[in-house]
Amino acid sequence: MTTATYASGFLEIPLTGALLFAGGEIAAVANPEGVPLIIVDVKIYVDTPSTGAANIDVGLAANATTSDTDMINGLAINGAITNKIYNGSTIQATTKTEVSAPAAWTADKFVNCTGSASSAGFTGTLYIEYIRA
Repeated sequence: MTTATYASGFLEIPLTGALLFAGGEIAAVANPEGVPLIIVDVKIYVDTPSTGAANIDVGLAANATTSDTDMINGLAINGAITNKIYNGSTIQATTKTEVSAPAAWTADKFVNCTGSASSAGFTGTLYIEYIRA
């Protein structure tokens, strides 16, 4: 399991590519506070791209081995992307709309990062901003 750094409503999660591409192979993080959390922002910083063509999905799942796409869906992590920052979608831009994705990060869920193919060589950091529900 990936170890995250707690930083007062922010998590800094190291991302490391993997040869396999089952759910949570790049990172899997349990809820750090044990209470429902509202994820308000998600960003990926790329240190090193993957050596092959791969995309990354980031989302909430019931376990550490299931892929999900409710925060980042199919972001290419290969090519000329070193030192680039990508923003994930966590809240719809319309007012008075129920936030349906991602759902609240409850104590029993994981944030999982999964490659679509071998993501070997990829390194980066996932930043998650949240508030306690």
